[in-house]
Amino acid sequence: MKFSFVSLKTTIAWRYNMNRYALIALILLIGACVDRIDFNVGEASNYAIVIDGFISDQPGPYQINVNRAFDIESKLSVKTPLSVKRLVIHDNEGTQEQLKSIAQGVYQTDPNGIRGKIGKAYKLEIELLDGSVYESVPDTLLPSGSVDSVYFKQSSFTGPDGSSRPGFDVYFDSSVGENDSFHYLWKFVGTYQIETNPESYDTLCVEGRCPKPKPCSGYRSDGSELIKLRECECCTCWVNFFNDKLIMSDNELIEADQFTNIKAAIVPINAWTFMHKVHAEVRQMSLSPRAFAFWKAVKAQKEAVSSLFQPVSGKISSNFFQIRGTGGPIEGIFYATSIRSKAIYITPFDVHPPNLVTPVEVLFINDCRKAFPYSKIERPDYWN
Repeated sequence: MKFSFVSLKTTIAWRYNMNRYALIALILLIGACVDRIDFNVGEASNYAIVIDGFISDQPGPYQINVNRAFDIESKLSVKTPLSVKRLVIHDNEGTQEQLKSIAQGVYQTDPNGIRGKIGKAYKLEIELLDGSVYESVPDTLLPSGSVDSVYFKQSSFTGPDGSSRPGFDVYFDSSVGENDSFHYLWKFVGTYQIETNPESYDTLCVEGRCPKPKPCSGYRSDGSELIKLRECECCTCWVNFFNDKLIMSDNELIEADQFTNIKAAIVPINAWTFMHKVHAEVRQMSLSPRAFAFWKAVKAQKEAVSSLFQPVSGKISSNFFQIRGTGGPIEGIFYATSIRSKAIYITPFDVHPPNLVTPVEVLFINDCRKAFPYSKIERPDYWN
């Protein structure tokens, strides 16, 4: 799973470069009006390997992403997926499963394979193509408590262009349950449904010539007109979006074993998000002290690099160590988590005044999966 509400690979890349060039970067930011300065950061093969993944008590499959840390100044690539010889998840009772490659740098368990269980400890073993072997420190899967309620309030937020835009602030209340460590990570996943029109074109049939229909539109051209053969296969998509900041537990937020009125995300009000409705889900994920310290450091790094006046801080410690082969840097984390979630729907009827939701002004005349990131044509099981 790609941890959509924070780019782990991007954050690691920032840390990897900022530790060496923090002073230079600060000078460049302050003196942005002067000529650009380029410097050699070495070969990409010298960058750290980055591991990103977890196992949970929810049904699999689980995904592990393996990448090479990258130079944020590179003009060639923003990430380098890395193939490995072997990835194996072990528990402390001898159960293990080797993951299969489903894409370069992406490895996945069998849907009916290993599954996390509260109280057990899990580790990841990784063998590189050169024979080097690394293991993660075993991580114990702790109980997650519960998300008690999710609710929303209409408000406004500042858009990228500085303008004020309407939206909903989504909040939640949760309980710690049997977990006495109060170490949690919260993830927001929003979903909305869109329709596009790949059968429509700016230029229709002219002088007996028609454009070639999109393969998934359900139409074909006989040369003079478009003929519908079947239902469109890529006109309806469900789009996921996520909170852009890490939300983590803090002792200041807790009262009587509960977290109350915690802001999870902002849902923008526009023609696309409320073409139908929005499914707003909050997931509460338990963390061991080691995993909590890792994500806390990631949060500190993410917030530091966005400010001119806050130094890069919060050293991120990898939970991997090498057990065989030649030395090489490795970053990231593999951890175990218990997940509980709760969701609500926000509909156009919740928008006031209703005219804030307007029809889409310009048709999107292509596959709906190309309209927004994280779009898919498969209808989610929870969508009703």
